[in-house]
Amino acid sequence: MFCEQCGTRNDDGARFCVKCGAALNPAGGAAAGRPSVPLPGSVPLPGAAGARQAPAPVPTPVPSATQTAATEVLSPVPAAPAGPGGVLPGGATGSGDGGAPTVAKKSRLPLILAIVVAALVVVGIVAFLTYRSEVWGGKSLPDPSSLASEVKDADGKKASVVKAKDVTAALKAKGLSTRTEKVFSGADSGTFVGYGDGVKQGDRVSTSTTVVVQESAGPGVPKGTVGKQATSVVSTLANMGVPVHYKQIIVTDTKKTPEGTIMATYPNQGQAVAKDEMDDGIYVGVATKGDGLGADIVGKDVDDVESDLESQGYDVTIEKRFSSKKNIGKVTGSDPAPGSSLDSGDDVTLYEGIGADDVQEAFSYDSPETGTHMMLGSSAIAAGTWCRNDGDCITLDGESADLGPGSLPYEKGRDGTDYGEYGTLTACANISDPYCGNDAFLLKQNVGAFEEMPYESLTNYWCDGTKQRNSSSSCSGKAEYHMQDYFLIVPAGSKLDQLESDGYFDKSALETAKKEKKVDTDRPFLLYRDPKLYDKTTASRSSSSTPNPFVPFNMNENTKNDMVGFKPAPSDASAYYLVDSTGDYDWSSLADAKIDTGSDGTKSGKKTGDADTKSKKSTKDMSLSEIRSTLDDGDFTPISGKYCMKDNSLCLTIDKKGKATESGTQGFSLSPDDPKSTTLHAVTYGTDTDGWWDVPEDVGIELMGPDSDYRCGSEKGGQACYGSGSSYAEYQIQRPADMVYVPAGVSSDKLEGLAKSSYNDSQVAGQAKPDSSKPFIKLLAYRMNIPPTDENVLYLVE
Repeated sequence: MFCEQCGTRNDDGARFCVKCGAALNPAGGAAAGRPSVPLPGSVPLPGAAGARQAPAPVPTPVPSATQTAATEVLSPVPAAPAGPGGVLPGGATGSGDGGAPTVAKKSRLPLILAIVVAALVVVGIVAFLTYRSEVWGGKSLPDPSSLASEVKDADGKKASVVKAKDVTAALKAKGLSTRTEKVFSGADSGTFVGYGDGVKQGDRVSTSTTVVVQESAGPGVPKGTVGKQATSVVSTLANMGVPVHYKQIIVTDTKKTPEGTIMATYPNQGQAVAKDEMDDGIYVGVATKGDGLGADIVGKDVDDVESDLESQGYDVTIEKRFSSKKNIGKVTGSDPAPGSSLDSGDDVTLYEGIGADDVQEAFSYDSPETGTHMMLGSSAIAAGTWCRNDGDCITLDGESADLGPGSLPYEKGRDGTDYGEYGTLTACANISDPYCGNDAFLLKQNVGAFEEMPYESLTNYWCDGTKQRNSSSSCSGKAEYHMQDYFLIVPAGSKLDQLESDGYFDKSALETAKKEKKVDTDRPFLLYRDPKLYDKTTASRSSSSTPNPFVPFNMNENTKNDMVGFKPAPSDASAYYLVDSTGDYDWSSLADAKIDTGSDGTKSGKKTGDADTKSKKSTKDMSLSEIRSTLDDGDFTPISGKYCMKDNSLCLTIDKKGKATESGTQGFSLSPDDPKSTTLHAVTYGTDTDGWWDVPEDVGIELMGPDSDYRCGSEKGGQACYGSGSSYAEYQIQRPADMVYVPAGVSSDKLEGLAKSSYNDSQVAGQAKPDSSKPFIKLLAYRMNIPPTDENVLYLVE
């Protein structure tokens, strides 16, 4: 007999399987369809137990020899739980047959599966909710529109804008680190323009990610513009929201410099458009084949360019300028600017790039006092615009001199300290002479880098909060030194490692800098000592011999000071890099370059749009009072150009910023510092030393050089020479250049008496009066002027 459950062979007559214990169904047993154990209906009901007779006990079967052998080999069968009223192997009672345990196991599986599925659903919901709430899986970048605030636009209408600072605050609230990156755009400064590194709103980023927030710096010229084809930047510049002018700049070798290449821009690449120049917008100089001083001289060996120009009959002068490492010994610019046209015999100044090795020479000259080559404490070599990557810029203006390497005027500090009209920066100083001979200053240490500080800061101090210019003055109250402006100029190739090892920089500042991007030492840069990085910016002073910890040298004691460490240390973020400038272009006078704007298929030198309706009046359409008003704002565009005598023996070129440059064979000294150039301004009458001749308002405009061109003895300035207490005779005083501009259309009859001159003067007998159809300039003397004539005035020629 075989077991119906497991198929094991059992002896005939056995009631239970020797292997699985299931009840056996012997042949001829119970009737078909009838169970061998009581049906579930036979289970006694509550209350009926006494009326039902208990079933007779089932005798335990005696196993046969075969069964015994089998049970000795097989494992014991686990006891199955008894069902109510059924009979189990071994004689126990239960409600089911021997297969009941298997049925019970199968019934639990769906329940277990249901529990597992439910648990997974709960876990999934929790995971979804926590991910959505950004508990894990990074943070999502906010939608800028949700952070918009309402402002008024230029027309007074309300508009919604998103400020970069608000986006930064929202990101920080999410626990994300941020970095602000300023980019040029047509949006107002401070406006959010997007995320950097290719991410966008809604993207999820790791909490360890630094999110770049792009902030508008207003309209400007992006870095890397110069050298590109003009057509490739049209779209970018058109979105700046200001007029864009494409101008021709001459190149001589179009194989090396293809036509259409951008040679220069205004403002310079990397610079923003100034607020007062928004109507002028952006100028782009585009390479155009032609003859003249080619813009492609930039980057060439200075000796080669000099030889080439001299062979063409030009008078060439070389001046030094700091440059990147690759341009040391090369032409970095010129005056006239590269790309300008030249007349036969013109003077040309080439700017030669220099680095750290040439610094001391840039401060030196042949001294007539000592008869030797001496190093001074001042030089104009650091002049230029220096800008940090975040857009902050420092401009140092240079002033040339007949003797020596020039100077850096510095009337007012970044901290607001007033140094007066004749304030200057110095890199090295002695109390008794202008020469540099003390090792306290970096310039003397020959490390390439050198300091620039207000000369006055070496001697001044504050008494009860009031600045005292001279260290010898006494103070009965609280005397203290103040930290003042202080710059470190670092030409390419400077020995920065030596400065670090010598302890020049503050230790904590060095540690901070080492965590940042390394400074580019192949480019000249400037560091500004930032008072905000110091806990203390004043020091007590008991006498003139008390060391000043904010400057390197004690002028009174002729000793080196123990100076505070410089902060910040050099890094790419703290460095103000020198902005490359090849020359000063008279952009408005350059011919338009035809560039395909791509917007409407036409070619244009200007940006189309509302800005074109704001075109300025031409000079011939301006009244004399309008011209004067423009000049008073520092814009000399209405009278800019080249003015020459009829015989070309003397010419005067005035640029749009008022710089006047002389050329020709006839000499007329424009400035005691540089006889051939000066910077003009429109005279304001009523000031003691500004203007001498009260030129009638309907005749012309008197123009003069700067007040600092008054010289008397060792002093400068009109007040020093003419003010109360001065005792200089007229012959002891040098004066600024003086002249009068007369526009076209002024009747020659109105010129009688100009600058106290008269046509009755025998010196002009027989000479014709000036041509009133042309604007002209008449040079004036301090006294004994002769009237304007056709022979002695300088007519506008271009």
